[in-house]
Amino acid sequence: MLRRLSDFATAKRRRSGGSYGGSPQLPSSRDNSPQGFRNEFEPYVYNNIKSKKGPPVLRILAGVAVWFLVVVWWMRRDGPGRQRELGGNKVMSRDWRGDQLRVNYANVRASTKDRVPTVMIMCTMKDSIEHIWHFFQLIDTLDYPRSKLQIAILVSDTQDRTYERALELADERQYMRAKKQQYGRIVVLRKDFAMEDPSAHAAMGGIIPAPARMPSSSEKLEAVSADTIVGAGKARHAFGGQIHRRKMLGVSRTWLLSSAMTPDVDYALWIDVDVVDYDKRLVQTLLEHSVNEKADVVVPNCVWKTYNELGSYDRNNWQETLDSKALKQTLKEEEVLIEGYEDYIKTKRLNMADMVPFTPETPSVLPLDGVGGCTALIHAGLHRKGAIFPAWPVDHQLETEGFAQLAKKFGGKMIGLPKYYVFHGE
Repeated sequence: MLRRLSDFATAKRRRSGGSYGGSPQLPSSRDNSPQGFRNEFEPYVYNNIKSKKGPPVLRILAGVAVWFLVVVWWMRRDGPGRQRELGGNKVMSRDWRGDQLRVNYANVRASTKDRVPTVMIMCTMKDSIEHIWHFFQLIDTLDYPRSKLQIAILVSDTQDRTYERALELADERQYMRAKKQQYGRIVVLRKDFAMEDPSAHAAMGGIIPAPARMPSSSEKLEAVSADTIVGAGKARHAFGGQIHRRKMLGVSRTWLLSSAMTPDVDYALWIDVDVVDYDKRLVQTLLEHSVNEKADVVVPNCVWKTYNELGSYDRNNWQETLDSKALKQTLKEEEVLIEGYEDYIKTKRLNMADMVPFTPETPSVLPLDGVGGCTALIHAGLHRKGAIFPAWPVDHQLETEGFAQLAKKFGGKMIGLPKYYVFHGE
């Protein structure tokens, strides 16, 4: 402290030009400093530095220009719409005017940055705990941009943990994987339609099968027993229960469609939960045919296989013939045609399932009048027009085949790929 006071006194004498002894002090370099001498008790005094910024008007104009450019960029962003969260004050928008998807789907890769369509894989399930893990695993193998794939599932009237397991598998993919491995969206819904309720069957409005020869009671029982043991392998495919089963499938498909499909979806890809194998480029192949053939619906040939056998599975992909059209003229309005039951009714249609295995004469593309739901790519615009899966007869057809009749009424084109296989469980 004493030293600091001494330094302060010395500095004061120097600034005043004197000293304690009266002898003059020589100029110091500190006296010539622009800031002068400063000790620890004096604050710094800085020279004022004038701002070199431009005039206020120029700064305002520059800010307005930047703001204008940001607004223009925001309004011209590419994409089908700005996806927003459901609820709150956010918005989803899409303008379909002149909406064209111009892209070579055959060259689509998982890493592409091009504009590619959003495809929603849709599936209805019931008591499917033994299939659902494999269902998700197959989707994981698809060579298609994950951000452009969505999954929608409806579980109904189940007696097992299908719904809970579906949620677990969805969470695993959306919350436990890297961003690039996540899907655009996964929707898991549950709605019970009381399929086993006797009143549900009574509410079908008198819809009946339309066989050319009605089977006797003993024949019906024999057919149910046989179907339980051989053929499709499950009693659900017995002739006697087909009307009720197809009606409820139509209700569940339409429910899922109306609940899950959002404006950003370009195509719906319906896949059965018990499909066991398909090509990893399934989506690209079906999209390519949709564009090249200008088709709204594209279905592969659904077959079953073992290590040394191959057979047809989905018989709902067919083309009308003159004989089948003549047969329909003899039916009552409420009568429904069902494929695959030749002992009861011969529909006389050209069926894509009969082209298994294919031969050199088998066409690569087959125009269709009826489609099945084993695997089917459908343009979302056709669904939005009103082509749903009716639970009532449309030109003597129900569910997916009824959808096909509605699709034709809306001008939709449907094709099958007899040589391109998707493999279904037996």
